[in-house]
Amino acid sequence: MYWKQWLQTLLSLVVLLGVSELLLPPGELARFAKLVLGLCLMLAVLQPLVLLVNQDLLGVDLAWLRGTDVAPEVELSAERLQWAGIQVLWQEHDQQFASELEKALAALPGVQKVQADLPPQGSGAQSVRIFLEPYEPHLRLDVQETAAALLRVSPGHIAVLPWP
Repeated sequence: MYWKQWLQTLLSLVVLLGVSELLLPPGELARFAKLVLGLCLMLAVLQPLVLLVNQDLLGVDLAWLRGTDVAPEVELSAERLQWAGIQVLWQEHDQQFASELEKALAALPGVQKVQADLPPQGSGAQSVRIFLEPYEPHLRLDVQETAAALLRVSPGHIAVLPWP
């Protein structure tokens, strides 16, 4: 089926090239039209080869490129940038931000007491500490995931600790 369409395209381009050569007056416009239509004709002739090459590339195993992947470095940089943004936001609105986070976490079923604490800027620590009562494993995970989603950071930046 495809070959039929390809031949039809080639024949129509050849006919269009011939008609344009007959109709256009000699000069720069005719030369330009011939150039454009000739390039289109060349592209149409090479189209099946391009499709064959593309199909071959789909089957090529590029697993050896994983060793040179820079994605972990990019992800690490993105996490650092995201953490810096959270720190700035927290420092500007620390009480309001902490109380809103605590309200959201206190609404989780089973949470009796919760307190959110971010280390001071410049201390080097990169985690939000959340003190929780009662400190149960399933509740700790729920609080950690909820806080990470609200702050838009990875759960690794959330440390859930027992109530002091």
